[in-house]
Amino acid sequence: MTAHPPDVAAATHRTGARALSIAGRAALVATIAWLTEPIAFVAALLNPANMNPDQTYLEFWQIGLPFAYLVGLGEIVFGVAIGLLVFAAEAARPMPDTRRYAMTVGRALGVLAGAAMIVAGAIQLTGGGLAGMALTQIPVDDEGVRWLARQGFMIGHEALRLTACLGFAAWLVVLSRTGRSDGLVGRGVAITTIVAAVLIAVPGATTGLLTGMNFVVLALIPLSIGFLRRSRAEAFLDG
Repeated sequence: MTAHPPDVAAATHRTGARALSIAGRAALVATIAWLTEPIAFVAALLNPANMNPDQTYLEFWQIGLPFAYLVGLGEIVFGVAIGLLVFAAEAARPMPDTRRYAMTVGRALGVLAGAAMIVAGAIQLTGGGLAGMALTQIPVDDEGVRWLARQGFMIGHEALRLTACLGFAAWLVVLSRTGRSDGLVGRGVAITTIVAAVLIAVPGATTGLLTGMNFVVLALIPLSIGFLRRSRAEAFLDG
C-alpha cells in the first residue's frame, strides 16, 4: 500500500475533521429543532382554550397560530440540518467502487428526507398564514366543512413528513452498514442507528402513522457525539 506524502495526509485529515465537525453540529441542531414539535404539542394540549367542545375553526386557528409557526420553523430548520448532516457525513469518507451505488442511493434518500421536511415546514407556515385564514372564511354555515378543508390541507403536510421519516431511516441503515467499515461510526453508534431506523420506519411503513419519527433523537444524539469526537481525533492527527 502506497503511503501518502505528509502534506496530502494532513490535508486529508483537515478535510475529514472539518466535515465530521459540520456533521456533528448539524445532528445537534436537528435534535434541538425536532424538540420544538413536542414542546408545541404539550403547550397546545395544556391550553384551556382548546378544551371547549363548541370551539369554531376560526377560534381553533387563532389559538393554535403561535404553535403552528413554531412547528413550521422547527421543521424547516430540521430539514436543512438533516441535509447538511447527510452531505457532511458522506464528504468525511471515501466512496469505494464496491459500495458506490448503495452510498449514492442512501445519500439521495437522506437529502430527500431533508427536502421533504423543509417543504412540510413551509406548508405548516402557509397553513398558519393567509391560506389558513382563507379556510376560516369558507362561505358555508356548516363548521365541519372548514374542519374538513383544514384536514385536506394537512394531508400533503403529513405525506411529506412520512416521506422524510422513511427516507431518513433508509439513510441511517446505509450509514450504519457502510460507515462502520469506513471508520465513520463505531459499533455502538452503528447498532443504535439501526435500532432507531427500525423504530422510525416500521410504524410509518405499516400504518402511515408518524409516531416513530419521535425516535430520530435516538439516532441524532449518538451521531452528533460520535462525529464530534472523531473530528477532534482527526484534528489531533493533523496537528
